[in-house]
Amino acid sequence: MHHEHYIPKTAQQPLKLTLKEKLGLPEDYPAMGDAIVQGFTFEVVASLAHETELSETEILNALNLPDRKKVQRRKHRRFTRLESNRIYALIEAIEASEALFQGDPCKAINWLKKPCHGLGRRAPIENLNSFFEFQQVVSLIHRLERGVFN
Repeated sequence: MHHEHYIPKTAQQPLKLTLKEKLGLPEDYPAMGDAIVQGFTFEVVASLAHETELSETEILNALNLPDRKKVQRRKHRRFTRLESNRIYALIEAIEASEALFQGDPCKAINWLKKPCHGLGRRAPIENLNSFFEFQQVVSLIHRLERGVFN
C-alpha cells in the first residue's frame, strides 16, 4: 500500500500595500485625478516622510513646496493642484525606483537622493518639479532596468 505524506503548503506572503495605499490615496483613475485637483493635505507629506527615509524638509525642499504653517494658513488647508502633482510625481518615482531595486525601499530612496549622470548630475528627487523632469527620471529608471547606462 502506497502512503502519501502530507506536505503542507507554504504560508502565503501577506499582501504588500502599495505606497499609495499606505498614504491613504486612491490607486485608480479618476479618483486619483480628483484627489490631485482637490489638493493633498499636509498629512500626505507627513505620511510620505514616515513611510520612506525622506524627511518632511527633504520632500518640501526638493519639490519646492510650502511648509506646514503656510499650508495651514490657506483657506482650504491643502496643497494646490500643481503642488499635489509634484507630490504625486515623487510617489510615482519612489515606486518606480523601488521596482528598479527589487522592492528595496532603502536602496530606492538612496538612489533618488544621489546625483545621476543621466540627469545632468542632479538627484532624481530634484527633477520632479515639472512633467518634463518627471519623464526624464522615469525614462532613466526604464533605461537602467534594461541595462542601458548612457
